[in-house]
Amino acid sequence: MNNKKLQFSLFAVLALILASALITTIVSGYRSKNALQAGAKGQKSSVTKKDSPPPVPSLARPSDADRQAEQERNGEIAEVRATRMNPTPANMKRLVALIDTNKDPAILSEALNTLGVLAQRGINSEQACKLLAQKALDKDFPSRGEALLVDAILEKDKALPVVSAFLQGAGGGQKPEDSAMLGWASRALGMMATPQSVPLIEKLISQTNDPEVRGAAFAALAKAGSPQAFSLLKQQSQSTTGKNQAYSVAALSESKDPQVRQWIVDAIQNGTLGKDAVSMLAVMPSAPDIFGKVLTEGGLSPAKQLDMLQQIEPGLHGNPGRQKLAVALAPLVYTGDPKVQGEAIKLISQSGGKQAADIIKPFLTSEDPELRKDAFFSYMRFASADNYKYLFDFLDDQKPETRKMAIFMIGKFYGASDRSALEQAAQSSDAFVRDKANQYLSSLN
Repeated sequence: MNNKKLQFSLFAVLALILASALITTIVSGYRSKNALQAGAKGQKSSVTKKDSPPPVPSLARPSDADRQAEQERNGEIAEVRATRMNPTPANMKRLVALIDTNKDPAILSEALNTLGVLAQRGINSEQACKLLAQKALDKDFPSRGEALLVDAILEKDKALPVVSAFLQGAGGGQKPEDSAMLGWASRALGMMATPQSVPLIEKLISQTNDPEVRGAAFAALAKAGSPQAFSLLKQQSQSTTGKNQAYSVAALSESKDPQVRQWIVDAIQNGTLGKDAVSMLAVMPSAPDIFGKVLTEGGLSPAKQLDMLQQIEPGLHGNPGRQKLAVALAPLVYTGDPKVQGEAIKLISQSGGKQAADIIKPFLTSEDPELRKDAFFSYMRFASADNYKYLFDFLDDQKPETRKMAIFMIGKFYGASDRSALEQAAQSSDAFVRDKANQYLSSLN
């Protein structure tokens, strides 16, 4: 790992800690406000209830002591940051002393990250790793999880004994503090992510039922990439449900092994994977390949195809690979089952792009009224000043909602060249179409 990558990782840790501190502050403020409101409601008033204004809690201003404490904290953080640019022996000694004695999470976060950055540069590396390992195993050290993570970034597999000892002291994972420590351990193992770390990742998974902690551990297994790691992920995918299964199968999909990919395809087809897992797979980079195989192998009944489309739908929102996934879903628009075809068309349209438009366009002339309507409303998002003329073909459609939407959309693009078509629309038996067409003609005149 080069300097920039390490510094980015360490700064990311710092951002995580500071964000957590901010959230804690906001939540504390919210609780304080509620307490003030509850207290105000409990007070007696000589004014009648009808005339009583709602209680307005006063905003407490920071005291001089609070302001001074904040200034001192900012000063210490500034000194820590200065050490990165000027790591003299005296500054290093102060940094170590601060880590040994300070209890402020924000200051400790800066100090631990600074220690890691300097160690990666070769400044007191051995002493830094020794101190980080010591603090990671010190149950009285308030930032021991972060110390473990920085040590893992620096030492990789050399830190495995420290992680092992850390896990032994993390309890059974039932208490919130145990779960928090296991979360740090899972992130530390993710920084190592080597075949040698797999036994410890397996141990961590056995210690917790927290899906988020397990999810980070599953990601570490995928990153480790060994046959043992993917075998463990497959086992978890088979034996768990809900989010646990979703995280494990998503990590499993990172494998490039064709047999692993085929196992996932078979699991989707035979219903082994739940809705959460299928939805999670839809956002993975391997989604187009996996779902393309599921569809082209023809192992799903129309009912299962509909279920799968509904499970995939959430994964299309904000998914950078949604256009590729839309192309993978294209076989479903030719199944011959109108419901499946219509649902596939709706889903494909959400991906946007020319490929999606080209898939949907032929169904604008479908003889099936429902399928034609689905294609129309899906293709409508691709309407522009260059291609809107097709909308006039739907002014006589069997479906009244289609006719109304067509004339409404024409209103966004029409021009003088559409006079003849609008005059014809003004004779429509549909009052809405007729009125709108006359309105557009009036604007042209």
